[in-house]
Amino acid sequence: MKKPFKIITLSTAAALLLSFAGQEMASAASFKDINNVQGKEKIIALQQSGLIKGISAYLFAPHNTISEVEGVQMIVNALGLNLDLVRFVKEPKASDYFANANDSSWYSKALIIAAVNGLDLPADLKPNHKMTREEFTHQLIHAIEASGKLPMVKPVVVEFKDQNQVKLNYSASIQRALNYGVVKLDAHGKLNPKKEITRAEAAVEISNALAYLKAHPAPPANSETLTAEQAVQLIKEAAGPDADLQIKIDPNASVTRESFTYLLVHTLQTGGQLPMLNLKPVEIKDEAQMDILNSGAIQTAIALGFVELDQVGNFNPKANITRTDATGIVNKAVEYLKAHPAPGDESTTLTAEQAVQLIKEAAGPDADLQIKIDPNASVTRESFTYLLVHTLQT
Repeated sequence: MKKPFKIITLSTAAALLLSFAGQEMASAASFKDINNVQGKEKIIALQQSGLIKGISAYLFAPHNTISEVEGVQMIVNALGLNLDLVRFVKEPKASDYFANANDSSWYSKALIIAAVNGLDLPADLKPNHKMTREEFTHQLIHAIEASGKLPMVKPVVVEFKDQNQVKLNYSASIQRALNYGVVKLDAHGKLNPKKEITRAEAAVEISNALAYLKAHPAPPANSETLTAEQAVQLIKEAAGPDADLQIKIDPNASVTRESFTYLLVHTLQTGGQLPMLNLKPVEIKDEAQMDILNSGAIQTAIALGFVELDQVGNFNPKANITRTDATGIVNKAVEYLKAHPAPGDESTTLTAEQAVQLIKEAAGPDADLQIKIDPNASVTRESFTYLLVHTLQT
């Protein structure tokens, strides 16, 4: 997703201040088509709070399914996201962020707000595409975590009957949604992830999400400069409780964007959770300011989406990193690790087939290799090292 023009980032969404009970707000006309709808009370509360609207003053159309842009509009409205604290070099357009967007359409402003506030929307978003339950839930969870500055959690895995139908990139968000109480399984223990979501179902999810935010306000002082101790703690949380880590770092050291990114990637790679990658380096305008020993880890972090360059292509390696920014980087790393779990037991003896595959990966996709090896051969340190070096030389 392109993000041009943004200079100042948005503050925490006003959604944290919302309350559904006892609000002194003007009473709105009740919807007349939700009497037998599950979650009726939550829909009415959202309407009276001014957080959702119907298709008319008296009709909500609870059973209508929603398009991608309608789902984005509902999330933006409910979380109170806006552009109040953002200044642009030139007037933004929805098509700056989403190639298929119509800049003169009713939804264009909502898409701009969503993009600037970091919602996880695809750049090829199709405005009229119907949203499924898994798509809407993923977008909503990403939005409340970003706007509410929710701390990273390792959810209790909830087993459900149709979890094999969930798109891999959405699985972590769905698990957190179940843990937050944003979504619930049906009477048969199913989520129905591929089912198109209705306006009523979307409204109930929004109500549940805002209730969770209200009960879990953002932690204070989360934007201060990251300390070495906090850096180690964040990286240990990313690696998980099963990782036996001994991270050595000067407790008085100043943690920069460069040093934190290197420490995160290096720790995950040496712990076997993140593979060594054969990358095509991207151009970093201020790479000369970077310690050459850290460049590989930073290129890896950029390639995997843990970090991004700024608008002019700088990484700002020597800038101090805040706890908020570091948490964001770690969250992206955790999402990647969940979507790309490490292979099985790293201590098992290497097979001949695995040896060949590793060497082919080292040589790169452009190498046309014909490696002859007995598939039943026992691979020793000596034979593997010889085969690797000989293959690369020849």
